[in-house]
Amino acid sequence: MADPMTLDDFWQTENGQQLQTDMAGMSDAEQATMLNQLQQAADNGDLHADFNTDDMFLDSQIAEAKREDAEYYQAEQAKAVEDGDWEKAEEMASNAEYAMEEVKDHGGDVADSEILDAQYDQMDLGNADYHQEIADDKAASADAYAASGDLDTAAMYADGAAGEAATAADYGAQADQGGTYADQTVDTSSTFDATATVDTSASAVVDTSSSYSSIDTSTTTTE
Repeated sequence: MADPMTLDDFWQTENGQQLQTDMAGMSDAEQATMLNQLQQAADNGDLHADFNTDDMFLDSQIAEAKREDAEYYQAEQAKAVEDGDWEKAEEMASNAEYAMEEVKDHGGDVADSEILDAQYDQMDLGNADYHQEIADDKAASADAYAASGDLDTAAMYADGAAGEAATAADYGAQADQGGTYADQTVDTSSTFDATATVDTSASAVVDTSSSYSSIDTSTTTTE
């Protein structure tokens, strides 16, 4: 059985030197994923002079594609939050979480906190969607009571709708609309820059103003 070695020692081997040449044409993110996998192999005692890296090239490409997917879904989440579309934002947060898990499965380095943030986003957005549905129901009831001439009850439901809408907006605003997904950081002293940070920060302004208070409760009925 071949003797295990450190990553620094591996770079000095013929195989390691050839790998550096092959990696020169890869993107920064793909290089970071390759380095992360090599470092994991070294940490596990599996890295040796004849270590087969063929599968790592494909994994690195897949990891980069999935990282780009996570970035896209997060941007779509931010847009949906800005539009107050809580259901879509929750779906995008779920997609981003799945994409980040895929990055990790293919050797990319994703902080557990990033995945946890996406999970919390889904919970906040699920609560936002729940309260928005209540707000919509109360608004419909307010319209119905106003049309029938029961202005006091209409006003009560309109106030309730506005309150629920504000609660929905509060939950939506808590969903992380920025941050760095699939932050690639590998601690190695190799000649490759193993830090590739994807800036997917997005500013989203949540409009917490509610139109429910504008329901016309001044209807005058005639006997």
